[in-house]
Amino acid sequence: MNKNTSLFSIFGIKVQLHISWWFVFILLSWSLATSFFPEMLPDQTTTTYWILGIVSSLLLFVSVLLHELSHSLVARSQNIKVESITLFFFGGVAGISSEDIKPFSEFWMAMAGPLFSIVLGILFYIIHRADGGLYLTAISYYLYQLNFTLAIFNLIPGFPLDGGRAFRAILHAYYKDLVKATRIASAVGKALGIALFILGLVQVFGGMAAGLWFVLLGGFLYVLAKNSFEQVVVKNVLSRISVKEFTPVTLPKVDPNLLFSEFVHKYHSLAKDVFLVEDNSFSGILDTRLIVKMAPQQQSIIKLKSISVPFHNLKHITKNDNAYTALTLLLAQKIPFIPLQESGNVQHFIDQNSILHRLNWELKYGLSGKNDVVKKSNVGKVEKVKKTGKL
Repeated sequence: MNKNTSLFSIFGIKVQLHISWWFVFILLSWSLATSFFPEMLPDQTTTTYWILGIVSSLLLFVSVLLHELSHSLVARSQNIKVESITLFFFGGVAGISSEDIKPFSEFWMAMAGPLFSIVLGILFYIIHRADGGLYLTAISYYLYQLNFTLAIFNLIPGFPLDGGRAFRAILHAYYKDLVKATRIASAVGKALGIALFILGLVQVFGGMAAGLWFVLLGGFLYVLAKNSFEQVVVKNVLSRISVKEFTPVTLPKVDPNLLFSEFVHKYHSLAKDVFLVEDNSFSGILDTRLIVKMAPQQQSIIKLKSISVPFHNLKHITKNDNAYTALTLLLAQKIPFIPLQESGNVQHFIDQNSILHRLNWELKYGLSGKNDVVKKSNVGKVEKVKKTGKL
């Protein structure tokens, strides 16, 4: 299930809401309406407090969106593709599509967000000091504090925070080794996550309910730092392996016009899940694991081509591609075989499991002579990819 809701596009960048955004939006609005604004502006109506809370929450997320947009526009200026911006539980993330970024570019991409948050903080501070009315003064007071806090927190040099990305860029330029730079910056990020988690627990046991935010934030940051390093390691390993090194497979071929009931009766003994559905007018892949359970009457009227994925909806690879490109496309399309294009035609496929098996061996034994940083990485990453279908 897709957990993101598309809102709109800005400068060609798709803006999305993760389902977790709604939780924090409601919680933040409630907190502002029942605590922050009643203390700041006594003797107002409950409706007024809720309006102030909702408006402030929305403007805070607009600030986060502009923060992420600044990252994206700097990336665009460096000819780096940006696909989306997603707002979620603890802020936002820009979907910058490549790790192949020069240290100089990454540094300024990372710094753009906090710098823009500082600009927003100054702007809201000016509005606050201008005394534009009771409500505007209260909202701008909250927003200038939050934008300054967002900027300062993001400048902490723990990956994958903005400060951590800038720190990694400096280390990358110094060591000329992205994996080593990411390992060090991620270690700082994990240490920060642990510190926030412990601080939150101390506050919770001390009777401060607000400490729960630090517990959640610390745990989230720790997991994010750990996963970010693993992703860089996986890319480092697989990008050095050519698709040529994998043995192409041939899928059992079936007629697109075959009824599903006939298909089940005829091919069940093959014990296969994925089939090539092809004739002179149709080519596609049928993955029986993705088919919802059908009533017998449906099985007798549905043809295979109506429940298959056509080739033109699938990404193709060639023998000149690397294993990381192949695995990324495989996970995106959620079908465990990807067409291998040879001389303009597709006759064979590359199996996702063969790539994951090779990755597992590389991480365990360093078959291609990887450095110690890669050898020490978490081999459990392979099982995680199998279970979640994500890098």
